[in-house]
Parts: sequence; C-alpha cells; structure tokens
Amino acid sequence: MDTDELKRRYLAGERNFHRANLNGSDLRKLQLMRADLLKANLQNSNLSGANLTRVNLYQANLSRADLRQTTLNEAILHGAELSGTNLHRASLIKADLCEANLKGASLTHTNLGAAKLSGANLNNAKLTWANLRKADLKNANLEGADLSGAKFCNTIMPDGSMRNDDC
Repeated sequence: MDTDELKRRYLAGERNFHRANLNGSDLRKLQLMRADLLKANLQNSNLSGANLTRVNLYQANLSRADLRQTTLNEAILHGAELSGTNLHRASLIKADLCEANLKGASLTHTNLGAAKLSGANLNNAKLTWANLRKADLKNANLEGADLSGAKFCNTIMPDGSMRNDDC
C-alpha cells in the first residue's frame, strides 16, 4: 500500500489497515483519527504534524520515524517499536505506551501527561522538558535517559514511588 492508496481508502471510510507496509512513506500532516494500524510497518516514515488521535498502533514498527509535533492523544502504542524515533513536541496525552521500545528516542518538550509507560524501554531516551505529570512509569527502564527539565506531578516512577517535584 502506498500513501495515496491509504489516503483514498481512509477518505472512503475505511479504518482497518492491519499490517500495512508504509516503510519510508511521507505522511506529513495526515489526518488518521481512530484508524487501526495494528502491527503496521511505518519505519523511517515522516508523520510530522499528523493527527493520530485514538489510532491503534499496537505493536507497530515506528523506529526512526519522524513524529515531530504529531498528535497521538489516547493512541494505543502498546508494545510498539519506537527506537530512535523523533517525537519532539509531540502530544501523547493519555497514550498507551506500555512495553513500548523508546530506546534512544527524542521526546524533548513532549507532552506525556497521564500516559501509560509501564514496562517501557526508555534507555538513553531524551526526555528534556517533557511533561510527565500523572504518567505511569512503573517498571520502565530509564537507564541513561535525560530527564533534565522534565515535569513531575503525581508521576509513578519505575520503583512504584510517586514523584511530585512540580505540583
């Protein structure tokens, strides 16, 4: 499936794109609210500025994708591959990122308010100035993560403790 076919099918009312292969696609500013991209391959794709609110990206491959300023509020990214992904200034409010691999991802100035990140791999991720208020990081791997300037309020840390630096 190419980008034009995806857009055509979405505009025709289709929402199920399971296992779609969009590797390296240019999907900038695309509107795919409530679409189902379960296990889709979006590796190296450009989704900057896209609206992916409530999209199901369960176990999708988004490694090295460009998701700058993308809206992923309430999206399901459970078990997704996001290593090396650029999520600068993205909005992931209430997103499900449980067990997602965000190793080396750039999450600078990203809004992760009330996001579920339990069991996520954030090894060497850049979370500078990220909003982590009400986020659940229980059992997440934060080894080598840069949390400078990150905001914490009612944030569940990997060890289960609560962090309230910025309440």
